[in-house]
Amino acid sequence: MKNIHTILSEIGISIPDDKKTEFDKAVAENYKTAAEFEKKVTRLTDDLETERKRADTAVETLRGFEGKDFDAITKERDEWKKKHDDLEASHKKEQEDREFTATLEAAITESKGKNTKAITALLDMDMLRSSKNQQADIKAALDALRTESGYLFEDNGGAARFTATNNNSGVGGGGNNLTVENIRSIKDTTERQAQIKQFLQNKKGNIK
Repeated sequence: MKNIHTILSEIGISIPDDKKTEFDKAVAENYKTAAEFEKKVTRLTDDLETERKRADTAVETLRGFEGKDFDAITKERDEWKKKHDDLEASHKKEQEDREFTATLEAAITESKGKNTKAITALLDMDMLRSSKNQQADIKAALDALRTESGYLFEDNGGAARFTATNNNSGVGGGGNNLTVENIRSIKDTTERQAQIKQFLQNKKGNIK
């Protein structure tokens, strides 16, 4: 497509340089190129097609109301609105549940919890779900649980652990000074089993 200045020059008309800006502005305000016109026509055609589809949908909707009284139409409208609201509420709840679960699991991992299911069973889930500050309240609940049930956490809730020493004065000898009472007091199941095994091995070694 030729520029308007080219067209004018081909027929012997030239625009002075100091007038070109003013000339281009006047042309742009009063005339459109064929390409611009075609683009506008296409847009209008698309808009018209969209409106036709809307009109067809409206006609089909109105046909569905034929033979129905106003009360029936109102009832049907209310039923569809309720379905929409229920679906939206369900979707919102599912989203909130996913976000809550992710927040809870991340907090349990950070607190070095051993078993997410066991820890969750001891928490007030309804209270935590309805909390306005879930992260802070979940952390507080886990801190309290660490104090009450340290065995559910890898560091035993921060409590001191019984450990073996090189002292031969303990029960069973063999460098382990744990007594039977000591072993029974260990809340961590894994550690308690390990100490029982060690205790029995030491006792067996002493008998030999």
